[in-house]
Amino acid sequence: MLADAIVPEYVSIGDAARAAEVIDSIPDVDDPDLAARLTALRAIVEAMHGNDPEKILVDVVSKKSLASATSAVVQHRAGLAYFYARRPHAAENHALQALWFADADGQRRLAARAASVLYAVHYHLTGDMKAARYYAEVAAVEATAAGEAVIRRLFLIAQLDLAVCFGEWDRARSLLELLRRDKWYDTYSGGQAAQVGLIMILGHSGDFATMKGAVDSFLEAARSKADYSLAYALSALALAGSGIDDEAARLARRAISMSREGGVPENAGDSIRRRLASVIGAFVCILVGDVHRGTRALEARTKLPGGSGALARALFASIRGHQVEMADPMLQNVRGLVELLTGVKRVRLDRVQRIPERARALTHTELTLLRATATGKTNGEIAKERGVTRNAVERRLMSAYEKLGVRNRTEAIAKLAEI
Repeated sequence: MLADAIVPEYVSIGDAARAAEVIDSIPDVDDPDLAARLTALRAIVEAMHGNDPEKILVDVVSKKSLASATSAVVQHRAGLAYFYARRPHAAENHALQALWFADADGQRRLAARAASVLYAVHYHLTGDMKAARYYAEVAAVEATAAGEAVIRRLFLIAQLDLAVCFGEWDRARSLLELLRRDKWYDTYSGGQAAQVGLIMILGHSGDFATMKGAVDSFLEAARSKADYSLAYALSALALAGSGIDDEAARLARRAISMSREGGVPENAGDSIRRRLASVIGAFVCILVGDVHRGTRALEARTKLPGGSGALARALFASIRGHQVEMADPMLQNVRGLVELLTGVKRVRLDRVQRIPERARALTHTELTLLRATATGKTNGEIAKERGVTRNAVERRLMSAYEKLGVRNRTEAIAKLAEI
């Protein structure tokens, strides 16, 4: 049946309207197996439109007369429908049934897809990342056995994401290397997901310059608001790690603002990216001195569900000087992200401690003027840009020179580069 092939493709890209059009154009069928498959597809589309699929599914999933292959397909689609309806218990039950039926019938491709539903249920709905990891591995194994390269790659990326979440950095590097050998890494769907893993690995290692370059590549290929908001947040983090605070603050505020924007239907993955972007953006604001805005934004995000909320609570405790209690089960799911972000905070504190005592007394304005002189701008050009007199700029610079213990602009630029 044509719909059996076409509709799942529309579902996979979240186009519920096109899927519904195809289904509505099909006349009733007499074959009970085909009718059951079509009914299960209708349930998915109903759930994608925000409706309860229960009424549609209640009869079809309980039919004993269906062929075993059809039962596996119907159970798989029932699991997917309940996933879209955000009913984790029902979704898990049906997906487990589908996995059992498909495995018993030798349908390895369908078994991989059923395992992928179980992965999605735990990653996006229950927050049980250990279960998500288990089913990501099952999906990859089943896909490999079925010769399904695309599904296998998707779940290698899922394992990379989870390795980062758990802070298993060596495993994350190994998975990234495995993905890099594949041409699929150069595609949007493969490259964007793997690129986030690379960015996180570079940030954890403290290579902020390379991290910024990787974020720029990610930003160039971004397509959704979720992509953009996460890219701005990660770019701000890389800049904060490098000590480029003004630009970091601007991008962090932009990430927070964009992460609030709604009104566009998005999948669970996009929702997670936006929430993560808002937490990182708020934390970066605090790091670079926009403390009031950042603290207010971060405190609001401690109420978020799942890993994003747990991460926000850990970071909020950190900035208030409290010990982060990693024994919290929910924090175990974001251990790697906590390590990454608090690691950037430590890098900045270490840098401050290496700065001579007098230089620490530089005001924000003095530091901004020194950075402007380092780009080759004259005092007159700086004054014009800032809307002040040239004498005002010169007075501020003389104050900065005194604090740095230097005599002129050349020595000040050299000292600034040194510290």
